[in-house]
Amino acid sequence: MAVRLGHEKLHVYQRALRFVGWAQEVLAAIDHRAAVADHLDRASESIVESIANGNSRRSAGDRDRFFDVAVGSGLECAACLDVCACKDLIPSELQVDGKTQLRSIVNMTIRLRESESPSVHETPGTYGTDTDGIPVGFFAHEGLDVYRVALELVTVLDRLVCDVAMGGRYSARLDKDCTSVVLNIAEGNGRFCRLDHRRFIDIAHTSAMGVASGLDVLAARGMVAGEQIGGAKGVLVRLVPLLLGLRGYLDEADEGASGATWASVEAPSSSRS
Repeated sequence: MAVRLGHEKLHVYQRALRFVGWAQEVLAAIDHRAAVADHLDRASESIVESIANGNSRRSAGDRDRFFDVAVGSGLECAACLDVCACKDLIPSELQVDGKTQLRSIVNMTIRLRESESPSVHETPGTYGTDTDGIPVGFFAHEGLDVYRVALELVTVLDRLVCDVAMGGRYSARLDKDCTSVVLNIAEGNGRFCRLDHRRFIDIAHTSAMGVASGLDVLAARGMVAGEQIGGAKGVLVRLVPLLLGLRGYLDEADEGASGATWASVEAPSSSRS
């Protein structure tokens, strides 16, 4: 019998490996020029690597750090699938299939993080059911208005890029920044530390402003008319205040809530459905 390292015995590690294989099949079928393709590729591998690293660490702080990254990468993958669906790169059946796998992986990784043992060796049934602790939908960030509006921006910009001949450099910039908004909202909401959550929201805000300024540059250079970018600018007018409101809420949150998990972080009412 082949000798296996400790992390190879983990059910969650094996599930993460299966997801990498599943994601590879998805990536083979979509346009690799889309920014989301690279994110899905790297984030799926990050889940596997972070679980392996986390399980090998003796320090609780080091374990938590790697498992936090694994959870965040899982949420990033889920957001990637949402972006792919908004761009009609994958059918809804694949979106649901992938997110179902990721829900299980994220839930199991959180159980690893909560374990007091410095190195975990699983037995079947360690984590309970896949849906234990999962809110309505697949993940908590899906209930945030700011996330839903960010996905709306993806759809609007995708239509704009298809309708307007703006050149590869400009379309790639808009795609990159818009995708970044969505993924950072999702991953930030999975962070156990509010300081980390704020950092991801700051990145999302910066990316949103990149989209806004990019649209203005296109208009200033006469590559698009004002009415052509009006829809996207209208979404941004709704999105940016939601990002700032969430950032302000995190600034004002009680320090004692810094240990909130990805499933329990609550946004202000103006940022939730």
